[in-house]
Amino acid sequence: MMTIPVHVPVLLQEVLDSLVLPPAARVLDLTLGLGGHAEALLARCDKAARYLGVDRDPEARYQARRRLGDDLRLEILAGNYEDIWSDAQFLAWKAEYAAGGFDAILADLGVSTLQLRTPERGFSFRDDGPLDMRMDTTSGPTALEWIAEQTDESLADAIYQYGEERASRPIARAILRAHREGRLATTKDLAEAVYTVIPREPAKRKGHSDPATRTFQAIRIAVNGELDRLAAALEAAVANLRPEGRLAVISFHSLEDRIVKQTLRRLAGIYDGPGRTAPAELPRILKLIHPGGLAPSEAEAAGNPPSRSARLRVAERLP
Repeated sequence: MMTIPVHVPVLLQEVLDSLVLPPAARVLDLTLGLGGHAEALLARCDKAARYLGVDRDPEARYQARRRLGDDLRLEILAGNYEDIWSDAQFLAWKAEYAAGGFDAILADLGVSTLQLRTPERGFSFRDDGPLDMRMDTTSGPTALEWIAEQTDESLADAIYQYGEERASRPIARAILRAHREGRLATTKDLAEAVYTVIPREPAKRKGHSDPATRTFQAIRIAVNGELDRLAAALEAAVANLRPEGRLAVISFHSLEDRIVKQTLRRLAGIYDGPGRTAPAELPRILKLIHPGGLAPSEAEAAGNPPSRSARLRVAERLP
């Protein structure tokens, strides 16, 4: 039997402290992953609670079910946080168990530890693997197929926009040149193309992150459309909260966090536009909890490296 992967949920105590649940809570987990947060939250509820976990990754759903066993309070759906709101199974479950809205909704964004540590998924350059990067391995183009469809300009734009990489244009040219020459098939190949523009060793000596990190992040985000409808998904989540229900969102890089922050502030009636004077019609349906967000403690960052860049933002639906 395959061993359940070691999984340390990020910002777990902060999530538990922020999502104070009634015993018979109704919880929606938009990114179930390996089920670490679900396991801890369910432990605080009684047998009348109901927990709906959603994930687009078939392997994550399988491992989460193995972790949580035959807990009858849990149902797991295939899907993603952008599209789940119109899914027939979701709507039927909500009508039966959470017609008045959810007590808590959790979204742990970004790539999972399982995905990063499985070379065959192609998310990391630490081990060689195929250039896949799909969170849902059953649909959509792989990273290699996506790259093959790009021009120098479109690839550079994606690397700059989603990776905030200043050397995006020469990196894009190097990647597409490697593809044309038949030297682009694996994660190591992609990293080597980046290193022809930004050498790896000088960056390591200066204590910087690997030069390929930003490019891998950018291509992964583009392949999975991670930011395309994030704001709309957060608005849908808020609409599905009961009064005084809470939404908790964990992000891992500045692009995600900026969208989360701006969306929650706007729904809290906080205007960040010119003049900082809110239009009269700006709705106020949320109250921000921890307005600046929560970062991991020094102890967590040291003991669980994937948590280092994480930030938790929490908001409560107003009555």
